[in-house]
Amino acid sequence: MVAVARKGSLTAAAEHLGISVGAVSRRLAGLEARLGVRLLNRSTRAVRLSAAGETYLSRVVPALEAITEAGELVRAQTLGPSGEIRVSLPVNFGRAHLAPRLPEFLMRYPEVHLDAQFEDRFVDLVAEGFDLAIRIGRLDDSRLVARRLASDRRVLVASPAYLESAGRPRHPRDLLAHQCLHYTNFRGPVVWSFHKAGKQVDIPVRGRFTSNYGLPLTMAAEQGQGLVHSAMSLVGEAIRDGRLVEVLPGWRLPEIGIHAVYPGRKHVPEKVRVFIDFVAEILNGAAFNRA
Repeated sequence: MVAVARKGSLTAAAEHLGISVGAVSRRLAGLEARLGVRLLNRSTRAVRLSAAGETYLSRVVPALEAITEAGELVRAQTLGPSGEIRVSLPVNFGRAHLAPRLPEFLMRYPEVHLDAQFEDRFVDLVAEGFDLAIRIGRLDDSRLVARRLASDRRVLVASPAYLESAGRPRHPRDLLAHQCLHYTNFRGPVVWSFHKAGKQVDIPVRGRFTSNYGLPLTMAAEQGQGLVHSAMSLVGEAIRDGRLVEVLPGWRLPEIGIHAVYPGRKHVPEKVRVFIDFVAEILNGAAFNRA
């Protein structure tokens, strides 16, 4: 029932569990018969939780997690970390800094099965069955435990060609006359904040190109389409190569916190703890921490 609720269909649940669709259907029907209620509403397109199903799932998931954690704790005492770990990683940051090192994690912990999902949306860790996520920026979900791993300096950059054509901004308010390429995944209005000598200047920006994915914004900036407000971890190489130039270097932009977040539990599974420690180890040596 938990697998069907998380995967959204009997077929996807069957594939995840390694059993037939018929077996999933029979087990689900048997559970509903024992409880005397309908847990899932089925349609030709999807399977959704009923009100009773939502209540049941909210109680069952913690119990199943406790059983799983107990088994993992016992195994970890003799075998080390084991079991499947499902993690959500931001696309650009994960590709640049984490993906190249994930094979090392697998070699270090041979009993751990890693399911790494690279996506920029804010997944619901509990509802979608994730063990943890690496989040960049503001944290909104108070139900989650957060561990700060590093911080990333933000910079304003543009290509030399764009600055030659449109002029170089000398003050944040000059951005009102520029094409500002901005990222839409950070919640709230599109306002860029700049700090200098104890003063803060907030600039509402506009531009012809917005995206929830950072790579196209950086590529557009490199090709002279405007200025982009980005993390040093993503544009540092382009700055060193001369493809991008830092703009308004005398003004400081807010740093971005990089956190590992996971559902609140009495005992953090060993597989989760070692993965978080592994990411912290990577970020501790990352170039942007020395930028």
